[in-house]
Amino acid sequence: MSAEPSNGGGAMKSNGIFKVVDQVIIQIFKWICIVTFASIMVLVTANVLLRYIPITSINWYGEIVELCFAWMIFYGAAAVWIARGHFSAGDWIGKRLKKPRVRATYHFLVEIISFVFIAIFFWYSRELFNRSIEVTESLQFPKKVIYSCMPISSAVMVLYSIKFIILGIIDIVKPEKAEEKANQA
Repeated sequence: MSAEPSNGGGAMKSNGIFKVVDQVIIQIFKWICIVTFASIMVLVTANVLLRYIPITSINWYGEIVELCFAWMIFYGAAAVWIARGHFSAGDWIGKRLKKPRVRATYHFLVEIISFVFIAIFFWYSRELFNRSIEVTESLQFPKKVIYSCMPISSAVMVLYSIKFIILGIIDIVKPEKAEEKANQA
Protein backbone atom coordinates (compact mmCIF):
# COMPACT_ATOMS: atom_id res chain seq x y z
CA MET A 1 0.00 0.00 0.00
CA SER A 2 1.15 3.49 -0.69
CA ALA A 3 2.11 5.81 2.12
CA GLU A 4 -0.69 8.04 3.33
CA PRO A 5 -0.12 11.78 3.00
CA SER A 6 0.87 13.60 6.13
CA ASN A 7 -1.67 15.50 8.16
CA GLY A 8 0.41 18.66 8.14
CA GLY A 9 1.14 18.41 11.86
CA GLY A 10 -1.69 20.66 13.01
CA ALA A 11 -4.33 18.08 13.82
CA MET A 12 -2.39 15.51 15.81
CA LYS A 13 -5.13 14.81 18.36
CA SER A 14 -7.88 14.50 15.78
CA ASN A 15 -5.61 12.34 13.62
CA GLY A 16 -5.81 9.60 16.29
CA ILE A 17 -9.60 9.71 16.20
CA PHE A 18 -9.56 9.51 12.40
CA LYS A 19 -7.27 6.48 12.54
CA VAL A 20 -9.68 4.73 14.92
CA VAL A 21 -12.65 5.56 12.67
CA ASP A 22 -10.67 4.36 9.64
CA GLN A 23 -9.88 1.06 11.34
CA VAL A 24 -13.48 0.52 12.50
CA ILE A 25 -14.84 1.11 9.00
CA ILE A 26 -12.16 -1.11 7.46
CA GLN A 27 -12.95 -3.88 9.97
CA ILE A 28 -16.68 -3.67 9.20
CA PHE A 29 -16.00 -3.91 5.47
CA LYS A 30 -13.44 -6.66 6.04
CA TRP A 31 -15.96 -8.78 7.94
CA ILE A 32 -18.63 -8.18 5.33
CA CYS A 33 -16.15 -9.48 2.75
CA ILE A 34 -15.21 -12.50 4.87
CA VAL A 35 -18.83 -13.45 5.54
CA THR A 36 -19.89 -12.99 1.92
CA PHE A 37 -16.89 -14.95 0.63
CA ALA A 38 -17.59 -17.78 3.09
CA SER A 39 -21.26 -17.74 2.02
CA ILE A 40 -20.26 -18.01 -1.62
CA MET A 41 -17.98 -20.94 -0.82
CA VAL A 42 -20.71 -22.76 1.12
CA LEU A 43 -23.32 -22.13 -1.57
CA VAL A 44 -21.06 -23.19 -4.45
CA THR A 45 -20.05 -26.35 -2.57
CA ALA A 46 -23.68 -27.14 -1.74
CA ASN A 47 -24.74 -26.54 -5.33
CA VAL A 48 -22.04 -28.87 -6.67
CA LEU A 49 -22.87 -31.58 -4.12
CA LEU A 50 -26.59 -31.31 -4.79
CA ARG A 51 -25.98 -31.91 -8.49
CA TYR A 52 -24.41 -35.28 -7.66
CA ILE A 53 -26.67 -36.10 -4.72
CA PRO A 54 -30.05 -34.67 -5.75
CA ILE A 55 -31.68 -34.34 -2.34
CA THR A 56 -33.22 -30.94 -2.95
CA SER A 57 -32.99 -28.02 -5.31
CA ILE A 58 -31.60 -24.65 -4.35
CA ASN A 59 -33.13 -22.54 -7.09
CA TRP A 60 -32.46 -19.38 -5.06
CA TYR A 61 -28.71 -20.06 -5.12
CA GLY A 62 -27.91 -17.53 -7.86
CA GLU A 63 -29.68 -14.68 -6.09
CA ILE A 64 -27.67 -15.05 -2.90
CA VAL A 65 -24.41 -15.51 -4.82
CA GLU A 66 -25.18 -12.32 -6.79
CA LEU A 67 -25.75 -10.40 -3.57
CA CYS A 68 -22.61 -11.82 -1.94
CA PHE A 69 -20.40 -11.06 -4.94
CA ALA A 70 -21.68 -7.50 -5.24
CA TRP A 71 -21.25 -6.80 -1.54
CA MET A 72 -17.82 -8.44 -1.40
CA ILE A 73 -16.52 -6.50 -4.38
CA PHE A 74 -17.87 -3.05 -3.54
CA TYR A 75 -17.30 -3.11 0.22
CA GLY A 76 -13.88 -4.65 -0.37
CA ALA A 77 -13.06 -1.87 -2.82
CA ALA A 78 -14.11 0.73 -0.25
CA ALA A 79 -11.90 -0.88 2.42
CA VAL A 80 -8.94 -0.86 0.04
CA TRP A 81 -9.75 2.77 -0.88
CA ILE A 82 -9.64 3.81 2.79
CA ALA A 83 -6.32 1.99 3.25
CA ARG A 84 -5.05 3.58 0.01
CA GLY A 85 -4.25 0.18 -1.40
CA HIS A 86 -5.56 0.68 -4.92
CA PHE A 87 -2.92 0.89 -7.62
CA SER A 88 -2.72 4.29 -9.24
CA ALA A 89 -0.53 6.04 -11.75
CA GLY A 90 0.70 8.11 -8.84
CA ASP A 91 2.44 5.07 -7.39
CA TRP A 92 5.08 4.82 -10.11
CA ILE A 93 5.13 8.30 -11.62
CA GLY A 94 5.22 10.04 -8.25
CA LYS A 95 8.36 8.13 -7.26
CA ARG A 96 10.20 9.62 -10.23
CA LEU A 97 9.43 13.21 -9.22
CA LYS A 98 12.32 14.59 -7.18
CA LYS A 99 10.91 17.79 -5.71
CA PRO A 100 8.53 17.22 -2.76
CA ARG A 101 6.11 20.01 -3.77
CA VAL A 102 5.93 18.75 -7.38
CA ARG A 103 5.34 15.20 -6.11
CA ALA A 104 2.65 16.42 -3.69
CA THR A 105 0.98 18.41 -6.48
CA TYR A 106 1.04 15.39 -8.75
CA HIS A 107 -0.52 13.17 -6.06
CA PHE A 108 -3.10 15.89 -5.44
CA LEU A 109 -4.08 15.86 -9.14
CA VAL A 110 -4.40 12.06 -9.04
CA GLU A 111 -6.69 12.44 -6.00
CA ILE A 112 -8.83 15.01 -7.84
CA ILE A 113 -9.21 12.68 -10.84
CA SER A 114 -10.05 9.77 -8.53
CA PHE A 115 -12.58 11.94 -6.72
CA VAL A 116 -14.30 12.91 -9.97
CA PHE A 117 -14.54 9.26 -11.02
CA ILE A 118 -15.91 8.04 -7.71
CA ALA A 119 -18.33 10.99 -7.43
CA ILE A 120 -19.77 10.11 -10.85
CA PHE A 121 -19.99 6.47 -9.80
CA PHE A 122 -21.76 7.50 -6.59
CA TRP A 123 -24.27 9.62 -8.49
CA TYR A 124 -25.21 6.88 -10.95
CA SER A 125 -25.22 4.09 -8.38
CA ARG A 126 -27.57 6.19 -6.25
CA GLU A 127 -29.78 6.67 -9.30
CA LEU A 128 -29.81 2.92 -9.95
CA PHE A 129 -30.66 2.23 -6.33
CA ASN A 130 -33.47 4.81 -6.25
CA ARG A 131 -35.02 3.62 -9.52
CA SER A 132 -34.84 -0.07 -8.74
CA ILE A 133 -38.27 -1.61 -8.24
CA GLU A 134 -37.48 -5.20 -9.22
CA VAL A 135 -37.53 -8.16 -6.88
CA THR A 136 -35.56 -11.35 -7.22
CA GLU A 137 -37.30 -14.25 -8.90
CA SER A 138 -37.11 -16.94 -6.24
CA LEU A 139 -36.76 -15.19 -2.90
CA GLN A 140 -38.74 -12.09 -3.89
CA PHE A 141 -36.50 -9.67 -2.03
CA PRO A 142 -35.89 -6.23 -3.52
CA LYS A 143 -32.96 -5.82 -5.89
CA LYS A 144 -32.27 -2.65 -3.92
CA VAL A 145 -30.71 -4.92 -1.29
CA ILE A 146 -28.16 -6.07 -3.86
CA TYR A 147 -27.63 -2.59 -5.31
CA SER A 148 -27.31 -0.90 -1.90
CA CYS A 149 -23.62 -1.74 -1.67
CA MET A 150 -22.81 0.55 -4.61
CA PRO A 151 -24.04 3.91 -3.27
CA ILE A 152 -22.95 3.06 0.29
CA SER A 153 -19.41 2.04 -0.64
CA SER A 154 -19.01 4.87 -3.14
CA ALA A 155 -20.28 7.41 -0.58
CA VAL A 156 -17.58 6.21 1.80
CA MET A 157 -15.03 6.49 -1.00
CA VAL A 158 -16.20 10.04 -1.81
CA LEU A 159 -15.79 11.07 1.83
CA TYR A 160 -12.33 9.56 1.99
CA SER A 161 -11.41 11.18 -1.32
CA ILE A 162 -12.31 14.54 0.20
CA LYS A 163 -10.09 13.68 3.18
CA PHE A 164 -7.23 12.71 0.82
CA ILE A 165 -7.68 15.95 -1.17
CA ILE A 166 -7.46 18.02 2.02
CA LEU A 167 -4.35 16.09 3.07
CA GLY A 168 -2.96 16.65 -0.43
CA ILE A 169 -3.44 20.41 -0.11
CA ILE A 170 -1.60 20.31 3.21
CA ASP A 171 1.22 18.35 1.56
CA ILE A 172 1.50 20.99 -1.19
CA VAL A 173 1.58 23.83 1.33
CA LYS A 174 4.03 22.01 3.63
CA PRO A 175 6.01 19.66 1.36
CA GLU A 176 8.68 19.11 4.00
CA LYS A 177 6.09 17.36 6.21
CA ALA A 178 5.05 15.14 3.29
CA GLU A 179 8.70 14.32 2.58
CA GLU A 180 9.33 13.53 6.25
CA LYS A 181 6.30 11.23 6.36
CA ALA A 182 7.31 9.51 3.09
CA ASN A 183 10.81 8.86 4.49
CA GLN A 184 9.32 7.27 7.63
CA ALA A 185 7.11 4.88 5.60
